[in-house]
Amino acid sequence: MFTTSNPRQDGPKVGGLSGSAPHKFAPWNSNYRTSREEGKIMSQTVRPESGGAEGDNDDNEAETVNSLGHEAMKKHKVFKKLFESMDALTFKEVNNREWTCPACRAGAAETHKGLKPLIDHAKNARQWNVRLHRKLVKVLEEELKRRSAAGFAVQEVYGKWLSLQEGHIDSQIVWPPIVIVENTGFKLQDNQQSSGMGNKELLEAFKAYKPTKAKQAYGPKGHRGRSLLIFEESAVGYLEADRLQKDFLKEGRGRADWDRRGTLIHPTGAKRVLYGYMANKEDMENFNKHSGSGKSKYDMLSYKAMVIEPVKKMKENSQKLDWLDAKMLEDKAITKSLEETVDTMAARLEIQKSEVKIIIGKVAEKCDEWKKGLDHLERIYKEQIDELMGDVEKRDKEIKQMKELTTAEAGAISLIKAF
Repeated sequence: MFTTSNPRQDGPKVGGLSGSAPHKFAPWNSNYRTSREEGKIMSQTVRPESGGAEGDNDDNEAETVNSLGHEAMKKHKVFKKLFESMDALTFKEVNNREWTCPACRAGAAETHKGLKPLIDHAKNARQWNVRLHRKLVKVLEEELKRRSAAGFAVQEVYGKWLSLQEGHIDSQIVWPPIVIVENTGFKLQDNQQSSGMGNKELLEAFKAYKPTKAKQAYGPKGHRGRSLLIFEESAVGYLEADRLQKDFLKEGRGRADWDRRGTLIHPTGAKRVLYGYMANKEDMENFNKHSGSGKSKYDMLSYKAMVIEPVKKMKENSQKLDWLDAKMLEDKAITKSLEETVDTMAARLEIQKSEVKIIIGKVAEKCDEWKKGLDHLERIYKEQIDELMGDVEKRDKEIKQMKELTTAEAGAISLIKAF
């Protein structure tokens, strides 16, 4: 409760605001039933009852239909099943169904989705039952006209509605936002001069709503029992002022309650009961008129421009901030996932490096073994080659000696023969 601890004094009255009760709209058509199976588009086949020859009987049917009124034509045996099926459905369901023309010959298999294609078919019929088709067109169009008057959209044409006048959409408000607080004064017993709450005391009492300034109404006899709480010149300031007004209303201490001369002193007798409401132009003119030189400056500005549009902007910014927060969290999650992936890949790389080092070591060992083996083979081959070369040289010497011996023997033989 917003109260002060001072004796009782009746405060000045300010004209209240009247409100009108909200309009109540009844359902536009409660007689139409919905489909038993919602969401399903089922094929609806409507056939005329058989009977009689197709030639003369068709003309007779058309003549009979022509002589009937609209409701009677709907109940005629040719159209009865079609309209019974339509009456059990909503307009949307009717246009989602497959329909067979009742004016066509029995057994016709062609279907038409929705009423518009069915009407087009009936208009363009040229081969049989032409007159009956034309009558079907009239019956369907009249039915659609009647349903349209009850709220149905015909051929996807939407209704035009009478909205509020432009003046009701926007209004002029006191700026900066101001809340008038009533019953803030009292009379002193000694000199009958009125006193009341100070600015600091008033601001302290309502600090939860963050007012920026307070102002008192003083007249020739002192405090007039009325004070102003001035709020920040922003949409946030207006919302805080409006919140204060609503809290006053919740406790039954709004403008109308003050106009009805509500309770001024708390039942305990220790505190004065404060009342509050948002200031309008009349309130400010009245306040300044009876405040002498302590007038309060204000402007009358557009509620839409000063509150609605900034609040929309704040909501958009808030949504952007939420999106950025979500994006940042998503980026953090992606970054964390990438870091984990990098750590995993780094660990795998270290393992692979270790495995490569082991393989390189094993290959080096094998290379040493292969080199030793090759060196051993080289020595063996070299020894074998040296041995072979020695044998060759030895044989060459033997051959040379044999040649020399043979030459000597041949010379000796020649000498012997000569003698």
